[in-house]
Amino acid sequence: MSHYDVKSVSGHAASVSFAGIPYADFDRTGYWSVWCTAKMFEAARIMAMYSGFIDFQKIDGREAGIVIVKQGLKLKANLHQKSLNSSFDILINTQLLQVGKTSLVFNMEFIDGTTKEVFGENIIKSVRMNRKTRRPMAFPDWFYEKYKSFTESTVPNVLTKQPLPEIPKNAFQFVVVPRHSDTDRNNHVNQSSYIKFCMDVATHASLSGYYAYYTQDMCLYAPLHWTISYVGECVANDNLHVYTWQDDDSAPSHIQFSILLKDRVIFHASTIFDSEPKKRRLPAKY
Repeated sequence: MSHYDVKSVSGHAASVSFAGIPYADFDRTGYWSVWCTAKMFEAARIMAMYSGFIDFQKIDGREAGIVIVKQGLKLKANLHQKSLNSSFDILINTQLLQVGKTSLVFNMEFIDGTTKEVFGENIIKSVRMNRKTRRPMAFPDWFYEKYKSFTESTVPNVLTKQPLPEIPKNAFQFVVVPRHSDTDRNNHVNQSSYIKFCMDVATHASLSGYYAYYTQDMCLYAPLHWTISYVGECVANDNLHVYTWQDDDSAPSHIQFSILLKDRVIFHASTIFDSEPKKRRLPAKY
């Protein structure tokens, strides 16, 4: 990860900057991969948390961990075109929005630290999880009392619970096996790894002619929206069945993904991609 600097932090807000995009974040087509963009948001969260945001080190430990259950990722198309040589100071501002008995909601804004142009937004709902039972675990009384002013806040629409769509019989299917490198400190597959799995399967679908309109490597199409539900979890060496399909012919840019483990949905993403592919970029052009 690139060098970071915690500009400011409190219990309910934080600002973290990064100096450029790491070379490893660029995919095979020469563009900043969406799963690494999601990982940079994660890096800003964890840097803020270990610096005092939401009193993280007092609520996370051997007994409990903070895990994502839903997120909305909204990105501008021009973020996808940022290169290794871009003069780009990344600033990610994080704001606590809501506190529940076991959950937290916060918003992250991705901006150019120099021009202040907004490039993206990440809205997160996390749950405090008991590491043994893998079930939600209540925050201590002192925490709920300290952040009482955030307990009555309204949840953003993107995080409201919605029924998951049924998988069409003609959906494209591919089997993915996560590796240990796809997991994180919570001993399960990381949130960004699921996005990578979806992008791999989407490229299989597009290159095989399954999708309408999309016919090239999906990493060439700028990702614009991801609304993700983490319904369950999986670990290294699980056999995951990844399904993808388009909503209908009138909206080919709306692509759905569902991931099943032992016939049970553990992940769903509703996405929107840009309609036009970019040209592949050579490393020297990064």
